Amino acid sequence: MFIKNSLFVVFIFFLGISNAKELSYVELPSGEETEIRIFPAKGNILVIGLACDNGKSKHEEDTAQSLANDGIEVWMPDMLGTYMLPKSRSSYEKIPSEDLTHIIYEAISTNKDVYLVASGPDTQLLLRAAAQWKKHYSDYQDLKGGILLFPRLNDGPPVPGVEPKYVESVGTTTIPLMVLEGGRTPNRWGVNHLTQKLGTSSSPVVSKIVPGIRGYFFKRTDPNRTEDIVTSQLSGLIKVSLFYLQELKNDQANIH
Repeated sequence: MFIKNSLFVVFIFFLGISNAKELSYVELPSGEETEIRIFPAKGNILVIGLACDNGKSKHEEDTAQSLANDGIEVWMPDMLGTYMLPKSRSSYEKIPSEDLTHIIYEAISTNKDVYLVASGPDTQLLLRAAAQWKKHYSDYQDLKGGILLFPRLNDGPPVPGVEPKYVESVGTTTIPLMVLEGGRTPNRWGVNHLTQKLGTSSSPVVSKIVPGIRGYFFKRTDPNRTEDIVTSQLSGLIKVSLFYLQELKNDQANIH
C-alpha cells in the first residue's frame, strides 16, 4: 500500500479515539499524491465521497462529520485538485482510472463495506471507478453501491425531441445505484430515462425525487427554506440511500 507510514500510524491512532477530520496522503499509480480528508468511525461502512472541490466543500464536510458521528466512515479525495485541473467537463477525462481504483483499493483494505457517493458531473467519476474496479479487481471485495446526487451525465446540451446522449461511463456498472434528483429542476423529467440507461449493464437502480429543492441545492448561495432544511439533513438522506442500496444488493444476491 502507498500510504505514507507516519500518516498511516496517525490515521490508525485517531480511528480508535476520535471522529475529528484527519488528512492522509496517498501516492497514486500515476505518481501523483492525493490528499484524502478522512472522517473516521468505528462502524463497518465506509463511504468514499468523490469531492472535486479544492477543499472548499463546507456542507459536504459537515455531512461527513455527521455520518462519522453515526458510525459511518467517510473519505473525501479531491480528484480535480490532485491534478490541478479546472472544474470542467474535459477535466474529468484526464483523471486516470487506475488512480480512482487505487483509492478504492485502500478503502477496501479496511475490510469495511465500501460505497461511493458523488454529485453533479462528479458522478461520472463514480461510474467509471465502479466499472474499472469490477473489471480489474474482480478477485477483491465488491463495492456495495453508489449514490448519485443530482447527476449531470449528459454528453452535451439537450436537444428538444432527441433522446439524450450520456457520457461513456453510463451503463457500464454492475453495482446497485441510488439516484437522487431535485423536484425543482428540469432534470427531474429525465430521471426515468437516465435510470433505465444506468441499468443496462445489470446495475439495479432506484431513483427518488426530493421535493422542493433544486439541483446543487447544498452548493447554492441563495438556498430557499426547503433547501436549507434538506442541506442540514443531508446525512440522513445519505443514510436512507444506504439502506435502499443494501436492499438492492440483497435482492441482487438472491437473483444470482
